[in-house]
Amino acid sequence: MKRYLTLIIAFIIILMLELSGCSGVNSPQLSSPQHADEKGQLPEAEASRDDVLGSGKRVVLGFYTDFGKASKDSLTKNIKALDEVAFFWYSFDGTGNPKPVGNVDLSLKDAAQKGGAKAYALVHNLGAKGFDSQLAHQVLANKNVRADFIKNLVTLTITEHWDGIAIDIEKIPADDRNDYSAFLAELNSALKAKNKILNVSIAAKYQDDPKDLWSGAFDYAAIGKAADQVVLMTYEEHGVDTTQGPIASYGWVNRVINFAKGKIPEEKIVMGLAVYASNWASNKPTMPTYLTYAKAVELAKKNNVSILYDETQQVPHFTFTTAGIRHEIYLENTRSLAAKLTIAKKNQLHGVAIWKLGIEDPSLWSDVLKDYPSAHK
Repeated sequence: MKRYLTLIIAFIIILMLELSGCSGVNSPQLSSPQHADEKGQLPEAEASRDDVLGSGKRVVLGFYTDFGKASKDSLTKNIKALDEVAFFWYSFDGTGNPKPVGNVDLSLKDAAQKGGAKAYALVHNLGAKGFDSQLAHQVLANKNVRADFIKNLVTLTITEHWDGIAIDIEKIPADDRNDYSAFLAELNSALKAKNKILNVSIAAKYQDDPKDLWSGAFDYAAIGKAADQVVLMTYEEHGVDTTQGPIASYGWVNRVINFAKGKIPEEKIVMGLAVYASNWASNKPTMPTYLTYAKAVELAKKNNVSILYDETQQVPHFTFTTAGIRHEIYLENTRSLAAKLTIAKKNQLHGVAIWKLGIEDPSLWSDVLKDYPSAHK
């Protein structure tokens, strides 16, 4: 399976350069109070799980990852189109203590909730050197540490008034497959007792190899039982360490969804929608540069080339050569995303998840998701 670890790292390194207005880390204590409005009222939050869960409910989730003004603008402008927002703000240590690692700004969470969206604290194991496999093992494989971790996550949701927890733990040792499934089951039980939601992101695959380095730890059937919502990261079909190609071709996405539906109830599956672009340069054939949609379009205009569309794979792409280096760009626009949305509709999935807010084609909201049924509209 493709290296989801390197995707996130590449975004962190490259998009910090691409996007303006990035601010420094400002990490408050986990006990930071929820913000009241001008009338002293706390935002309406933590409503029933039934608001977004269950057969027939459809949701649009956005991942918020702190890449400057563009992220905040997208969240603010499109909040009415979002049913859920997962804030990529927390990691944890070897004793199971969550720790803020992003620009934690609870006023953004409050704004999302006031706008009618559920807000999830996303907890991950991404460190300076990538997703930390040893950290995942240290916490998941030790029952006592795992229990403390669960207790602390529940406390986090209550203290900061989150609607639930989003888990994105990657590069889990394949031998910890059963421990990871047990962790999710135990966490969901604890969260459910507090009327909180468990959202889990997992690598996309169309066959199960329990020993696979990147996806082996994800037991789709067990995760489907344990989690309230399962986000399939249906992107990076081609990425770091592969040859050039689509980020998520129609056929590949369809294959992943068909496999997942055999293991996970469709009313829990949330299909990932990538909204970025990949620039494959001939001098670095297995190391694409990740771009925002706007940057990709800018490159096409700058090099006076047309953006073509592959009808079979349902993906836009273009090429140009500069300074003797050939560049092949694959991106996602409203046409390709609309095609993928038909897969979610056809399979009656729980919803779609946008990776990530602030780098998308702005027309996504008006031309693709406008008529997609959502839970809070």
